[in-house]
Amino acid sequence: MTATTARGGDLWSGPVPRRTSPTLRTARTLVTWFAQIAVWYWAFVVLVVVAAPLGMRAFGVDPSLSILWFARQSAVWFPFSVLIGMALAYPQVHVANGMTRRSYAAGALAATTGVALAFALLMSLAMQVERIWYEAVGWGWGTEEQGWFEPGTGFGDLLVAYVATFLVAYLSGLLVGTVYAGAGGWWGTLTLPLTVGPIILVTAIIDSRTGWLPFPDVPPAVLLAAVTLVLAVALGAAFWLLATRRAIAPRRG
Repeated sequence: MTATTARGGDLWSGPVPRRTSPTLRTARTLVTWFAQIAVWYWAFVVLVVVAAPLGMRAFGVDPSLSILWFARQSAVWFPFSVLIGMALAYPQVHVANGMTRRSYAAGALAATTGVALAFALLMSLAMQVERIWYEAVGWGWGTEEQGWFEPGTGFGDLLVAYVATFLVAYLSGLLVGTVYAGAGGWWGTLTLPLTVGPIILVTAIIDSRTGWLPFPDVPPAVLLAAVTLVLAVALGAAFWLLATRRAIAPRRG
């Protein structure tokens, strides 16, 4: 009997550790990085949402509008801009660590989708909590049809609307940053109608007052889901093609 066996059995008898795939590792890295930014974002949102109505009451004014309703735009454009920066800067770090462009593209798409779903869920839940708070203290809660969604809508409708908007917006941010990085400033700017236009399209569909929709007999949720699916696939495919073929200069220093 060898000394190794006496101390605890054969060296190969234990379970072999499973290696995390590069795609999963990339997605986890990006989500962890984005979560640190998101914590500060949501802390600021909560601070404003709580402080604004209390400040109004201090001046004898009863709040009648959802503060989160106005914060919705920040949840579109702030992550959008952060993801542009990520698409510009992160691939060099990724490749310098010996990983492929494919694992970056797949991991970035997975992380972006996860962030969009998380933001949509948090925003929908936060609006319901805000409405409960307002109603409990006798304040009015509404949106005054600010061109985003029908006032008084329920959690399910809000969640669908936010998932559609955030998913398309965040994938658009990835694509915008990738086009600027790979094709330069001129092409990045000239293609903005194609790369940012999907956000405007989804917002227009969600706007209940829009009368130009081509299929008025189709339920809005079905139309929104179909358009979102097509746009998300198109944005993701365009990002994949550009990101996996992008020339990345060696990282220096």
